Amino acid sequence: MRLVLGTFAVTACAVTIMVWGAREAVPGVVIITLGVALALAWVAGRSIARPLVSLANAARDIAAGATPRFPRSHIPEIDTLITSLRRMHREIADRVVELQQERAGGDAIVAAMIEGVLAADNRGRIVAANPAARRMLGYARDAAIPDLPSLFRDRAAREAVSQLMAGDAVYNSEVDLDGKTVAINGRPLHGNGAVLVLHDLTELRRLEAVRRDFVANVSHELKTPLTSISGYADTLLDPAIDPETREHFVATIRANAQRMQRLVDDLLDLSRIEAGRWVPRPQDLLLRAVIDDAWQPLADRARFKRVHFEIHIAGGAEHLLADGDAIRQVLTNLLDNALRYVPAGGHIGCRVEQEDHGIAISVHDDGAGIPAEHLGRIFERFYRVDAARSREEGGTGLGLAIVRHLVEAHGGRVSATSELNRGTTIRCWFPAVPAKAIAA
Repeated sequence: MRLVLGTFAVTACAVTIMVWGAREAVPGVVIITLGVALALAWVAGRSIARPLVSLANAARDIAAGATPRFPRSHIPEIDTLITSLRRMHREIADRVVELQQERAGGDAIVAAMIEGVLAADNRGRIVAANPAARRMLGYARDAAIPDLPSLFRDRAAREAVSQLMAGDAVYNSEVDLDGKTVAINGRPLHGNGAVLVLHDLTELRRLEAVRRDFVANVSHELKTPLTSISGYADTLLDPAIDPETREHFVATIRANAQRMQRLVDDLLDLSRIEAGRWVPRPQDLLLRAVIDDAWQPLADRARFKRVHFEIHIAGGAEHLLADGDAIRQVLTNLLDNALRYVPAGGHIGCRVEQEDHGIAISVHDDGAGIPAEHLGRIFERFYRVDAARSREEGGTGLGLAIVRHLVEAHGGRVSATSELNRGTTIRCWFPAVPAKAIAA
């Protein structure tokens, strides 16, 4: 019994010692366990954080417009996020390309417009201007354009700008800009400035003036002979008129009727040429024969005025591929015009030579010449340097206009030079092969 109690006591002591040992070992185990857990957590966090950080960098690159670098991950959730971000980047890139293409197309259209386009911000500062606007306003491609409120000197233009900056649209406000007639149209962009469109009407207004002058000139040219015809015809109704006076009146009526006929014929010819209903029919022409044909109807008048006529044809310029009737009409008009203004005993010359791979035909007279301020307009319809003398000589005022159109219809060009009291030279250049013949 004593032995059993002793053994039990020893066992109890051993257990007690083990328990106390275990209690002392628990904090160490806990510390070790926590250390291992923290190490595992750090490793796991690094493996998760690394692709997330790379994703954040990729998102910043996308926002900055740079090419992103997407990470590789073996975590399903992160792989799903990477795939979605990569798809979003492709869609954004595609839309950016589409927007760039649309903008480039819009910029190309605006740059090609003949109207001037100006865009201003809400403070009136010019943020965009197409080439047409810069040409109209006189600013070079890279030159700074003043703010919209101080851009124009014309009062009407400044009022239109003020109206636009106040938020009201501007429609067809016609202003003068350094001698140009310009229509201004503008529309405010609420909170974002305004757009101004400039349309150059200078050529249109010039053509309207030409049309008005043409109608007035035709009316005047027809009214003068009609008045004369009507007056003399009324006088002829008087039976008491002697035969000699009657014959004189009839001759005057006939002369005025012929003048009207020439005017109408010239108008019809000019209208047909300008409308494009006449096309040259090129043929090989011997120019000396054509010049002789054009001069023949004028020879009697020239002899009466003791005018000397001379033809000079340079070597290699004897032939011309052109419409025969047109060249005869050109030469007839030029020679007839020269004969009207050359003084008695004067000289008219026709010279033909090769020039710039073509043939140049010039008609020169030693008349009074044309003042420099009139020289640029002598090819206009009904334009006369001396209107009274031209009508007295029977001119219609359309001859040189017809010459210009006939020459240009062959692909050529016409020019005039003159010196006061020295004479005038009209020069017509024709290409070796007419433009219409090439087109055919």
